[in-house]
Amino acid sequence: RLKRGSVCVASMDSVTKSRWNWFVDSLRMDEPCEFGEGDIGMPGAIQMTELAGANVTTVEMIRRFGGSTWPSAPWPEDEQGVN
Repeated sequence: RLKRGSVCVASMDSVTKSRWNWFVDSLRMDEPCEFGEGDIGMPGAIQMTELAGANVTTVEMIRRFGGSTWPSAPWPEDEQGVN
């Protein structure tokens, strides 16, 4: 795998600056990534879609907490009892 990585790095010299800039712009890293319908996340991600039945989850995995971001502020109690 490392050898393939060195091939990619070596081939970067053949990519023009305008082509590279087009590629980077096509990633749209400055736009927020949508986690779900109406649930806008943070920018800097690449969204991947998968079949709904591919990885079935019964518990919501994205947890958000409102309130202060001060390090001294306590985290809210976990309602599910899972750390």
